[in-house]
Amino acid sequence: MNPLGFLCIVLGVLFVALFALSLNRIKRRKIIGSALYGLQGIVVFLLLIVALLIFSNLNTYKRLTHENEIVDVLVRKLARQKFQLVLIYPQPDAINSEPEYYSLYGDEWQLDTRIIKWKSWANVIGMDSYYQLERLSGRYANIEQANDSPPSAHQLTGEQKGLSIWKLKNLMKSNMPFLDAYYGQSIFVPMRDGAKFRVSLSQAGLVVRPVNESATQALDAW
Repeated sequence: MNPLGFLCIVLGVLFVALFALSLNRIKRRKIIGSALYGLQGIVVFLLLIVALLIFSNLNTYKRLTHENEIVDVLVRKLARQKFQLVLIYPQPDAINSEPEYYSLYGDEWQLDTRIIKWKSWANVIGMDSYYQLERLSGRYANIEQANDSPPSAHQLTGEQKGLSIWKLKNLMKSNMPFLDAYYGQSIFVPMRDGAKFRVSLSQAGLVVRPVNESATQALDAW
């Protein structure tokens, strides 16, 4: 347990105990004893408020800077401007438990997602940004080649079960006070043989980082 959280619990228990002792002295008409316990209780209560404010601030910062790993992307070169991408999802994952293989043409891979972002106070109580992977596609660095070449894209959304947060947002429109924003976001990264990237979701959006040396070199030379 977080030491500061443990301190808040101890102070809370101590405050309740002192408050009970003060009430007990009042019932027994021991005014001086009741006042002493009452003063101690006030001091403990003030310390508890300070500890809770500090704990809340630290917890807010942690929630707002927290990142959830979405998927690892491993790149394998098959031919010139033709690559195989392996999507490896973190375990355990109820939606995608097995690696997925896709062939893409181009110089870069692009991942499209939908994101629902909550208000900061909703983050504090534990609500992380909600995402849905939409599409994986190839991207040519040269515009003329992109116009002359057929696109390569794959749909990533699978079968939807129940009422998703995205559908709920569409139904309720603006009647979700804890909803901050909903938007589509894309990231695109160069493809290089053997490169491995990690895609994460923070409260600010998607983040992609190199996992191995090949991925680092691909980004440095980009």
